Amino acid sequence: MKACMQKIPYRPGSVLWILSIVLISGDLYTGGIIAQAQTEWISATDQVRVQREGDWLETSFRFAAHGHLATEKDGATLMFSCEGGDVLLRLGQHAVPSYGRPGLGLLAVCIDGGAERLVYPLHEPREIVLARGLPPGPHNIRIEHRSTGCGAGARIEALGVSAAPTGELAFTLTGENHAYLVDARAVLTRDGAVIANRLVRNWLTGGCRLAGLPPGTGYRLEVQAIGWALCVVENISITAGRETELAPVHLAADPGTARGWLFPRLGRQTVRRPGENFHARFQAPDARLAGARLERRIGPAVISRPMVFAEDSSAAFYYDREVIAEIPDGTPPGLYDLIVQTRRRGRDGARELRSQRAVMVVSEYPVDPVFITWGHLDTQGQYQAEYALALAEIANLSGADMALEADACNPAYVAGALATLEIPYLVNFGNHQFPGFEQWYGPQEEAIDYGPDIRIVNRSLPWHESTAQTDALFAARPDARIKIINAFEHNAPVELLDRRRVALIHDAHGPGDRVMDMGATPTKRVGKSNSESFRMIRFRDGRVASCTYMGHATAPVPFRRGEVPPLRAEIDPQADGTQPRVAVSLINDLGDPFPNCRITLVMPAGAYRCTGGSIESAVASDCKRYAVLTIRADAPPESRTVVRVVKE
Repeated sequence: MKACMQKIPYRPGSVLWILSIVLISGDLYTGGIIAQAQTEWISATDQVRVQREGDWLETSFRFAAHGHLATEKDGATLMFSCEGGDVLLRLGQHAVPSYGRPGLGLLAVCIDGGAERLVYPLHEPREIVLARGLPPGPHNIRIEHRSTGCGAGARIEALGVSAAPTGELAFTLTGENHAYLVDARAVLTRDGAVIANRLVRNWLTGGCRLAGLPPGTGYRLEVQAIGWALCVVENISITAGRETELAPVHLAADPGTARGWLFPRLGRQTVRRPGENFHARFQAPDARLAGARLERRIGPAVISRPMVFAEDSSAAFYYDREVIAEIPDGTPPGLYDLIVQTRRRGRDGARELRSQRAVMVVSEYPVDPVFITWGHLDTQGQYQAEYALALAEIANLSGADMALEADACNPAYVAGALATLEIPYLVNFGNHQFPGFEQWYGPQEEAIDYGPDIRIVNRSLPWHESTAQTDALFAARPDARIKIINAFEHNAPVELLDRRRVALIHDAHGPGDRVMDMGATPTKRVGKSNSESFRMIRFRDGRVASCTYMGHATAPVPFRRGEVPPLRAEIDPQADGTQPRVAVSLINDLGDPFPNCRITLVMPAGAYRCTGGSIESAVASDCKRYAVLTIRADAPPESRTVVRVVKE
């Protein structure tokens, strides 16, 4: 196998990639599309094949990919019978720090009444070999939970059986922002066929293992963690009856989630029109500022514009610098990286400081803005982040002007999933937060303006804390026509809402009707109903005109985890800059219409015509080889709209 790991920037940004994850991730127990797998996995919750004694709770840890059995009681036992071969055990994920204790007990495993083997979940990767090469015929496996000097608790997800000999693949997984790395998806392929696609990692030890693998050579492993760069290991051999141990795998942070800028940055973007200016603050001590530009990357196409800027020396302090930059006239709309070039005194070469997807350029500010919102997603690990990533793709397609998320969890996975957004967003962290989210998203309370008419205050604090900062942020923009609060709880003082004439408070927490009027303004409270849905909030004449699904009083737009996204675009062939004609199937499985959806295509340079939609903009890439097209099309309820784009 290769001794070094190939690290590739992790930026799927494709509905097809998301669909592959959705379809594959549910196949641990069903076989599904996974090819050549010899091991049968039986869910521990299968009451026909797995018998229980004692106190077991059937549960699913924080929207995990699969349910499991959990216990903290001494003597709680599982019994399982199988034919001869290899027998495997898959543990459930340990509770992460924000949610409770890990499994501190032990599992005493006995096969056919023989000697016990003690398994400590605290120490083991999630997959364990219990027995190899059992003789033909029936065998009885007994697994009993016992407490230890540390405590009690175990979670069991599945049992595996293979009649043919199998091998294992093991490695230790670490990464940048290590305190936030919980788990990852391991995808093992051979000759293009998926052999295993499972979530791995004991977050307490970093240990990973894929068990029950068919022997062979030429395996390829991808380790995917949203918020980190993809790692690939090739030319792996799996030997029957043995464990193949890889060199430790270390994931670099996804460049799209890089920190260091105070503003603008992910979750605190600047929104401006061409010809307008904005302030930017970053760290660059003892350096000369040599240039600044905006840069947008869409597949192989790069669109950039140099900017005129001036340093505000009066705002500098210690490491921090601040500039005032002007967006050039004619800059095409889109979400851009902000890049400042610096030169250190006495050193050769320039250094680039990049704030990813930090500046949103619009041709006009929306009069009746559209927001896509969600909350309380429990994005604490990889599987949950895959759902957030699917929501981000829906947001890009939906035609919304901005996304609002309330009560987020693990900032590293959240930032990785939302880095694919092509619209500005705000996210707050409430009672499910991982401490330290400010490293990615800044202060617990701040504001963003979407032009002179719209101010959104983002608040991660409960409302029993002081509201002075909220009041001050609105007082700074008294003439804003639309005032919005994105909070994790809705119970803001009504006096504040009325005095500042707040049109909308979006939240993810608290009792009461999820959609209701508050105060005399009135302020529309639009809250999270569940963790498997989103909302489209549409304004008209400065007020919320609609925010529910199919005219219901409170219902959100349904989107269950593991389902194919109900709003999606299927592009054939892929718009990768090589095809002069493509067909886009804009699919809406929902009962509500989605007007003015946004589709972005990279085509060979040239002029294009479109049927089924309209070309909003066509922008030449810097290299002049590509044209980046923004297509607008309506998606009626329960429809498939075909948009065809052809080079003239």
